[in-house]
Amino acid sequence: MRRPDWNHDGRDWPNRVASRFVPAGGIVWHVQVMGDGPAALLLHGTGAATHSWAGLMPLLARRFTVIAPDLPGHGFTGMPPGEGLSLPAMAAGVAALAAALGHA
Repeated sequence: MRRPDWNHDGRDWPNRVASRFVPAGGIVWHVQVMGDGPAALLLHGTGAATHSWAGLMPLLARRFTVIAPDLPGHGFTGMPPGEGLSLPAMAAGVAALAAALGHA
């Protein structure tokens, strides 16, 4: 299966200006961050990506620092090795991402 390419497939990605790529937990994460205030972490479901929060993120960003990653193997985030798609591994990955963003 072909992984999406940010320069091609991400051209019209919702809230693209809030996107960044962050190495954490052994992979490179696509994460969108916007707003200022207490951190609010938005996690999408299986088979989705940050586009799930396209309309909600700007509203929450009025009061919060909204952090919305593509989970491992979803959207523009890399595919983890081995058992990296298990729920415990994803939780550990999200914790590593939060620490890399300064929200440990």
